[in-house]
Amino acid sequence: MVLLSHSEMETLFHEFGHALHSLLSRTSFQHLSGTRAAVDFVETPSQLMELFVRDPRVLKTFARHFQTGEPISDELISKLAGSRKLFQYVDIQTQLLYAYLDQGLFSTPSGESATSIFAGLHQKMGIPYAEGTFWHSKFGHVVTYGAGYYSYLLDQVFAADIWKTCFASDPLNRAEGNRYRQEVLIHGGAKDPNVMLRELLGRDPSVESYTSMLG
Repeated sequence: MVLLSHSEMETLFHEFGHALHSLLSRTSFQHLSGTRAAVDFVETPSQLMELFVRDPRVLKTFARHFQTGEPISDELISKLAGSRKLFQYVDIQTQLLYAYLDQGLFSTPSGESATSIFAGLHQKMGIPYAEGTFWHSKFGHVVTYGAGYYSYLLDQVFAADIWKTCFASDPLNRAEGNRYRQEVLIHGGAKDPNVMLRELLGRDPSVESYTSMLG
């Protein structure tokens, strides 16, 4: 038995989504396998796995009290769902701020400092800025996701559409899981994400599934 908070469990499932992408891909070239995919799409499997761990039917298969062994209650699941809706739009706005910062830092050089860019974005987006602070100095994704941090939000849209279409009615449906593997995971970065999504969803992806899940 492992004692983890639900937030830690979400992180575990998120990273497991990346692991599945790598473990289940079958490509001709190593450098197109697994997470070596288009930055616009690479977070989709991990964002999708977060939706699994939030589903009561999935939670009840493993979530138990670490002392009593009692399964997680419907009341606690309801409270967890409610807590995710608290300040949800503030979080989205913050993610947009980070994405704009990432784009600003990797756009045409203007001679403007990173601190000035960050402060300016706060002003444009109507977000209070604390002078004399340098949060962006610890923004690690600016190195690994240069100009691609926006993919976290974009891929939440793709993940929500896959969830609603394939797994919302039954997250443990083996046939749908295998179809997701064959249509998406197996290709790694060797196939156009637009083509994969259309073949899996049977249509072009839509933002509606994502917006319908917001509080």
